[in-house]
Amino acid sequence: MAHIAIIGGGIAGLATAYYLQKKREVTGASLDYTLIESDTRFGGKIITRTIDDFVIEGGPDSLVTTKPWGVALCRELGLDNELIPTNDYKRGIFVLNKGKLVEFPGGFRLAIPTEFVPFAVSPLISPLGKLRMGLDLFIHPRQETGDESLASFVRRRLGQEALDKIAGPMMAGIYMADPERMSIQSTFPQFLEMERQHGSLIKAMQRAKKNRPVNGAANGKPQPMFLSLKGGLNDLVKALVSRLEGRLCLGQRVAAIRSTNPGFEIRFDDVSQPPITADAVVLAVPAYTAAQLVESFLPPLAQLLAKIRYVSTATISLGYRRADVIDQHNFGGFGFLIPKSEKRKLAACTWTSTKFDGRAPNNDILLRAFVGGDGQEKVVKLPDNELLSLVRAEIADLMGVTAKPIICQIFRWVKGNPQYDVDHLARVEQMKEIAQQATGLYLTGSAYLGIGIPDCVKDAMLTADSIFEQLNSNA
Repeated sequence: MAHIAIIGGGIAGLATAYYLQKKREVTGASLDYTLIESDTRFGGKIITRTIDDFVIEGGPDSLVTTKPWGVALCRELGLDNELIPTNDYKRGIFVLNKGKLVEFPGGFRLAIPTEFVPFAVSPLISPLGKLRMGLDLFIHPRQETGDESLASFVRRRLGQEALDKIAGPMMAGIYMADPERMSIQSTFPQFLEMERQHGSLIKAMQRAKKNRPVNGAANGKPQPMFLSLKGGLNDLVKALVSRLEGRLCLGQRVAAIRSTNPGFEIRFDDVSQPPITADAVVLAVPAYTAAQLVESFLPPLAQLLAKIRYVSTATISLGYRRADVIDQHNFGGFGFLIPKSEKRKLAACTWTSTKFDGRAPNNDILLRAFVGGDGQEKVVKLPDNELLSLVRAEIADLMGVTAKPIICQIFRWVKGNPQYDVDHLARVEQMKEIAQQATGLYLTGSAYLGIGIPDCVKDAMLTADSIFEQLNSNA
């Protein structure tokens, strides 16, 4: 019987175990697996805490529906009736501009205007900035085929002001990244394809909007862009774990992997735990951890893995009684983004109780602030009381909310966010090629082909497929 060791019990590791098990059931293959997680819980950055009926997400809070693998997994696990949409009728995003929150104009798709009037009358972009963005209709596509930074791409197509006030906080903000270093090819390749096919991002978006089919309920409403689960995304983790039949090891840290060619020997920090042998190993851990584990038998791979940068971030959730804050702010939207040029300590703030129903009791208010990221990591290291004071001061200044929250919850993610720097995809391809030198070694997770839950689920599916291909070829 083939034995697979999966190291890392975040969503990528859990999903890999699930899809291996599912393929085993379909094919009747003789296979088992061990899933090893160093923490005392499964889920990685997916963590939900319910405090006094406030539902608080420490990491991701939703699944993007344009990448269907996350939602499909929820439905496969019987969570159909638990899926909830964002309140898109309340959707409104604000951007801090010269110290004031300005509503993001309607008709935008990320950084690209698809409707003229909202764009034309918005005070967010200056007249010259609007004129520069409009030049996208006339600028020739880039002839080079190599990667470039998000900053270079947006500056070239739409101008500096669009980068600073829109693309930087919105697109780079998803990755908590520096747009000057962030790979457009690895993060938003669809924009490169738009430029290639249509010569203009604005033309491409307008045509896509015109031709977009209605996809949703019988009432003709389009499918929401984001979905979550009523009880929080940790319900996805619980559902996955409940389905797994392999050996599950919590609180066990892998100290070393030795290639036995064929196969591997895995040793634990706890020397009282006997080593385990495996025909294949899946590394579903951060790239810097994977680098340490492969260094003894694949030094070139370890060197490449170690070059993937990570930054630290934190989320700070604050719950308020509605009566205490409703006269201070109307919370009519999903929250706000902050350009780096505003020089604030806060990166963004989500008005969680507006974005999703059921996140706060009795119609109360739940906010979630984001700090850290590229160039702002020092804030993450502040003691709890200082970090909380900083966030409350920023929210008071920007939103006028001075009331004392009734609950506070801080989640720190030290070296938790991989950075997709320019030429990231080329490096990932090189890593995969080198990994093949140790037959049965697989890399999966957020460090490589996508940071979101759907990306990790898709990567896990592909990893499970590759493992079965290897087993069949060895049969």
